[in-house]
Amino acid sequence: MRMIWLSKGLLVGLALAATSAFAADYPSKDVHIIVPFKPGGGVDTSSRILAEYGNKHMAKGKLEVENRAGGDGVVGQTFAAKAKADGYTVLAMTSSVVTNPILKQTGYKLEDFQPVALYNTDPEVIVVGAASPFKTIAELLAASKERPLTVTVAGIATSHHMAGLALEDSAGMKFTYVPTTGFGAQLQAVMGGHVELGLFPLGEIKKHADAGTVRILAAASDARLDILPNVPTWQEAGLNIKRWTTFRGWAVPKGTPEAAVKYLSDLLGKISTDPAYVKQMNDYGFPIAYKDAAGFTDEVNDYAEVTTRVIAKHGLKEKQ
Repeated sequence: MRMIWLSKGLLVGLALAATSAFAADYPSKDVHIIVPFKPGGGVDTSSRILAEYGNKHMAKGKLEVENRAGGDGVVGQTFAAKAKADGYTVLAMTSSVVTNPILKQTGYKLEDFQPVALYNTDPEVIVVGAASPFKTIAELLAASKERPLTVTVAGIATSHHMAGLALEDSAGMKFTYVPTTGFGAQLQAVMGGHVELGLFPLGEIKKHADAGTVRILAAASDARLDILPNVPTWQEAGLNIKRWTTFRGWAVPKGTPEAAVKYLSDLLGKISTDPAYVKQMNDYGFPIAYKDAAGFTDEVNDYAEVTTRVIAKHGLKEKQ
């Protein structure tokens, strides 16, 4: 049998040529955005808006949204983590990617993902039903110090549940938590008066507040939002929390070619400057907050540091 020996220089050259060919050809087919939640929530809605505007910039293939709900995000996150690292599977990454591996037995860890870009940070808001007796945050705060109020959150140990725990710590509020398995059930609980309040990301609830079916009493942003000029911040309301936001962005499996990461990051950057996209996102209550891969990685790491402390303090860790 004849053997052919290749020099190290030739091997490097072949690798560089392959990388160059990948960069020139990517994307050559549809890119699937894995949303690890049911349709209708903030992650799903914002992902579909992104796909709509992103497809204007795609020469080949399309951005396709694929819902893989279950396990408070674990099902879809696991699927994305185990997918081929070729740039064609993108995870709609939220804060639960940080906390789920700490709280549950998962088949992935945070380090299995490469953050691509951030597109939105979403302030937490305190919401009551339209028929609620609480007209102001001051009234709700006073009542919550006298007795535990029932509050619905999208799952135990989510960022929203942690926001409630932070309010108990910082403002002396008392809550009895009523977790749900999705945004729809959470909304119905508030609208129907089955609970006294809900903790939501602004982007999921703004349309319903605009329609008058719920009222937003306070928002956990640094300053009053232009889209909610009459709603006080948590700090203004005396809750002693300056800011509580969750993030939304894109991530890919670790090992995805750098050329694909850069393409997707740049794509989100282009979308974020489209005036029509900005208007639609603001109308839904999704403030634009673009950061590239490096900036998003820093955001993820900061969130991981804060939430790990909250989880440890309140004994939320479920893993045995």
